[in-house]
Amino acid sequence: MPCDTICLMSKKIRTPSPTARSVILGGKELTAAQCAAQQAVRRARTQGAQILLAILGGGLALLFLFSFWVSRNASGSAGLTFFLLLAALLFALLYFANNFWQWRLLLDLHCPHCEAPLVDRIHWTRRPGYHCPHCGQEALATARQLGEG
Repeated sequence: MPCDTICLMSKKIRTPSPTARSVILGGKELTAAQCAAQQAVRRARTQGAQILLAILGGGLALLFLFSFWVSRNASGSAGLTFFLLLAALLFALLYFANNFWQWRLLLDLHCPHCEAPLVDRIHWTRRPGYHCPHCGQEALATARQLGEG
């Protein structure tokens, strides 16, 4: 075996612990408090999305059962129309609720670069991005960067 291979095999390779993981966004390393805040926001966003997905599944099942009942008592086209209209309303309602929830969670976070709040106002029609609205640099870490994915 060559000498460098033997030397590399004899050295102990140190892997960082998950708690000592450094997160770098746009060239700046986040502090432990900033990482903890971003992890808490990420967990809350995930839990909110899971709850809304469960509501969507349950709501669609109830709508289907109710529209089936309407189609048995009135007509098939009335039941289908009822189902499609209320399903579209449910999708729209949950989409806007999800957007509001995600923007609301970001109200307390600040950009690690310019220290400005990440939310200037809540936008109902679009999801929040990963970049600061003030300086344009990356301000939110992904799950992989935070060691969660």
